[in-house]
Amino acid sequence: MSEVVANRPTATAADATYVRTANTHTRPKSKKELRAEKKASKKAAAAANANNDGITKKPSEGEIKKEEKQLLKKERRKQQLQERERERIREIRREKKDRQKKRKARELHAVGGGLDPIVAAKRLEERRNNKKRRKMEQKEQKEAASESKFFGHDNDMAVLDQVFHGVEDENGVRTLEMGVKCKDVTIGKGETVQNNSLVTVMYKLKSGKGILIDSSKKFMFRVGRGNVIRGWDIGVQGMRVGGTRKLIVPPKAGYGGQDIGAGPGALLYFDITALACCKMEQQDDN
Repeated sequence: MSEVVANRPTATAADATYVRTANTHTRPKSKKELRAEKKASKKAAAAANANNDGITKKPSEGEIKKEEKQLLKKERRKQQLQERERERIREIRREKKDRQKKRKARELHAVGGGLDPIVAAKRLEERRNNKKRRKMEQKEQKEAASESKFFGHDNDMAVLDQVFHGVEDENGVRTLEMGVKCKDVTIGKGETVQNNSLVTVMYKLKSGKGILIDSSKKFMFRVGRGNVIRGWDIGVQGMRVGGTRKLIVPPKAGYGGQDIGAGPGALLYFDITALACCKMEQQDDN
């Protein structure tokens, strides 16, 4: 037994080194190691070329332009970010100022705030009374509306409105006598145009295609006296000075089959603004 142990070969340090190196070479390299080796080989090749040539290679014009373009892009991006940050800070400051103003207003109008307590209490009482009054008015209006519906007053008023002011559709266009249609663009605050009124208007006449046919900045006529087409006598009544109204006049209330630029028997589209109105007493022609 001792002879067998004595004859067993012993492992030396050289054998251990050989085993480690063998294991290292047999293990596959990782991607990181491969990239590092490739990069190192490129650097070595570039250094060798530089040593062989003795001259450092200058970058081409395209490379210089590309590098400048990238620098400009980075600078613009940096400026944009800075501008956004400044805008955000300004917005925060504005919101802070608004909150401060609202807080000061609340403190000023609160009882015992910046005002005298007696004055503040009076203001608070006034606001409460106004609020109660508005609620009572709204309640009364609702009750009156329900009563009128119950007794049929709304239907009667609707019939009268249709007779005197025409039928209005969902777009706000009213159909008047002889098929004249009108729509108030702006409602004035001056005198109301009535029959026999002396009116000064500004108008534009367009065709159905939007082509301007006629216009005037100052035109005067007497309503209901036949000074103008029948569509005007019907359509301008009810306007107020300062208001603007659109009129659509059919041929039977206009020029009939006559062609004035929009075609024979075409619809006429007017934009009329009332500049002045003088009410006059009804006089006999005799």
